[in-house]
Amino acid sequence: MDLLEREAPPAATREPEGGIRLSSCFQPIFSPAHRRPVGYEGLIRATDTEGRKIPPLELLGGTPRGAARTLLDRRCRALHVESFKKLGDSRSWLFLNVDPYVATEGVRYGPFFEGMLDRAGFPAHRVAVELVETPLEDEGKLVAAVEYYRGLGCLIVIDDFGAGYSNFDRIWRLKPDIVKIDREMTHRVTVEPCARRMFAGIVSVLHEAGALVCVEGIETEAEALCATDADADLVQGYYFARPAAGLLEGHKSRHLFTSLSAQFRSQIAGVRERRRTRLKPYFAAMEAAERRIADGMPYTEAVRQLLELDSVQRCYLIAGDGYQIGANREAERNASARDPRLEPMRPAAGTNWQTKPYFRRAIESPGTIQVTRPYLSVTGPRLCVTLSLAAMVNGAVQVLCVDLDLSTFAGEDLSFGPDALDP
Repeated sequence: MDLLEREAPPAATREPEGGIRLSSCFQPIFSPAHRRPVGYEGLIRATDTEGRKIPPLELLGGTPRGAARTLLDRRCRALHVESFKKLGDSRSWLFLNVDPYVATEGVRYGPFFEGMLDRAGFPAHRVAVELVETPLEDEGKLVAAVEYYRGLGCLIVIDDFGAGYSNFDRIWRLKPDIVKIDREMTHRVTVEPCARRMFAGIVSVLHEAGALVCVEGIETEAEALCATDADADLVQGYYFARPAAGLLEGHKSRHLFTSLSAQFRSQIAGVRERRRTRLKPYFAAMEAAERRIADGMPYTEAVRQLLELDSVQRCYLIAGDGYQIGANREAERNASARDPRLEPMRPAAGTNWQTKPYFRRAIESPGTIQVTRPYLSVTGPRLCVTLSLAAMVNGAVQVLCVDLDLSTFAGEDLSFGPDALDP
């Protein structure tokens, strides 16, 4: 047993050097699907000899690197394990914050973690090792440290994703089991349309990387609904429960998630109704334009009224083999159509759109208008939504396409996320 292990007293409240008292509290981490906590994050609380509360960042930031910082980190983790075990929860994960510096350099001060868990009788598979956002000179050492914890059977958690050094590079390197979205990103999704649209995409990419996603820092119903809409696996924040010395009673969270689910269903129904209402005039004008083209009216004349609708950027025709027929018909309001910088991306002879979802879906369902998710137009470049309609014209298949500018179509409605326009 090394010196740092011998110095860690067994009490639930401890006094390290300087008379600072440490105690544990725990914040629940919920699974919306299960409507209950599936884990608890151990959070340290410290007071000085005069009873003043010391913020965790001040406590940790004021401790120099080396033996002192390693000792403090280890004492906090041991305290959390002992305190949590006494609460009697035999199922939930315990999230333990680990300073990446200690994870990589603590080995110099002897073994600790495995022995501490063994003495406490706490199984490693119930421990989620949460690596806080900290820069490191040698990320390779962090990979080795993570493999050590993973070898014990622990889950690996990346904290504060999207802030500082917790980025996609760390995801590829460390292959975490859980990724926590930074709270600043959580706040932005309710006030910035771009952040709202990106949020679900980020969650999806993290899922593709093999990680569950926890959205932390949720303080409002709007933020909780955004996390639900983005398909987050786990949620954490004051909206659900504040940190406490004890465990949360299960029935309290079930009621909250039942209410949140009802609100989400209502929101989705509202989004769909607003979508139908806003698309109605565009559908009508597009069907009329297609009929005029089928009746022999020149394409430029057939789409004139369509181009006058507020959000239309351009119209274009595609043949059944994916090649564009003629040039785009641009709306007068579309300034990007006259931007000389974008000239290399203008459709020209030989431009083929057969790989685009709006073309493939229209070909698969002739006579039915298709609506894409928002995407960046290569000829814009602006976020747009494309309507497409396949029909027979003079015995051949043609697809009429209309690009709508997303910013004018959706306006300030933040609920128009990535799936809001998807049929």
